[in-house]
Amino acid sequence: MPCCPRLMPVLALPAVALVAFAAPVPKVAVVPISAMNAAQVRVLDEVDRRADRITRGPGKGELTVLDRTAGVEVLDENTLRPLRKPVKDAHPITLATSPDGKLVAWTERNKTTYTVLRTDTDKSFDIELKDDPDHAAFSPDSKLLAIGSTFWDPRAEGAGHTEVRLFDATGKLLRTLARSGAGSAKPVFSPDGKTLAVSNRNYEPRLFDVATGKLLHVLDKKMTQEVAFSPDGKVLATAHVDGTLALWDTATGKELRSAASGCKELYSVDWSPKGDVLVTSGRQGPIVVWEPGRLAKLKELDAPAWVIQVRFVSDSTRFITSSALDLSAKSGRKFTIWGLPNNK
Repeated sequence: MPCCPRLMPVLALPAVALVAFAAPVPKVAVVPISAMNAAQVRVLDEVDRRADRITRGPGKGELTVLDRTAGVEVLDENTLRPLRKPVKDAHPITLATSPDGKLVAWTERNKTTYTVLRTDTDKSFDIELKDDPDHAAFSPDSKLLAIGSTFWDPRAEGAGHTEVRLFDATGKLLRTLARSGAGSAKPVFSPDGKTLAVSNRNYEPRLFDVATGKLLHVLDKKMTQEVAFSPDGKVLATAHVDGTLALWDTATGKELRSAASGCKELYSVDWSPKGDVLVTSGRQGPIVVWEPGRLAKLKELDAPAWVIQVRFVSDSTRFITSSALDLSAKSGRKFTIWGLPNNK
């Protein structure tokens, strides 16, 4: 009877070796833009798309984009893929979305009303302003809506007044804030919702107490475009028509520091969600990344003639600009995504 073949011994491998074979490929860390690495910021991608206004939210990882021609869309902030259209059958010229995503407010060209839509019921109501509507903003808790408007006196060029009114979520008027000279008002709530900053295209920005409507401070520099609170609410950044970026102590209303951006007119300013860097954009000048403590330029980026908006994404790893090749804003409209080379 033939002998059974001899079995070869099985080689026992160390447990650590077996684990090594199954180990996943490590992921490349995605690094936020900071003062330490801002010099490395560059173009990551460009997308042919129009936008007159970009805001973070309302959902996590979302951006709301307003194009006065095509309407409003909510995008995924990482892929810029369209997610939904919160406003249908309308062409807003300015828009505000509540942080909880349940309310959208907008006005259209040649109207004196703001329309407020409840997205959960698809029901809407109008708020009559009588004057020319300006910009609007919801409070962080989504319970208040601030709307600016301007009355232009037909008897004298440039005469009139601008004011901001506070409404509750049902459209009930709660209080009207002190007037300033005629201009385009942009209200912005502080992160804790206790203070309201109001910019004015022709006059000084103002700070108001939300609970009482009391005027707290008039900031000593005229002709303001966009304003933005730092994430802790202690500092207000203001972008000015003369190209200046200024920082203000919100408790005292005193200027902390200011600097020329290099733009002929500064349109937009945004803090990184971490609060350690600022970015600005405007007309005929660079996009600038700033260190706010010294208001030092960390990086100047070549830009088209018209960069109307700049916004960080929620994790501070990138920011997005909306631009055009010429000042008419009719040609070469695009989004540019900026970030660190390893974040692409």
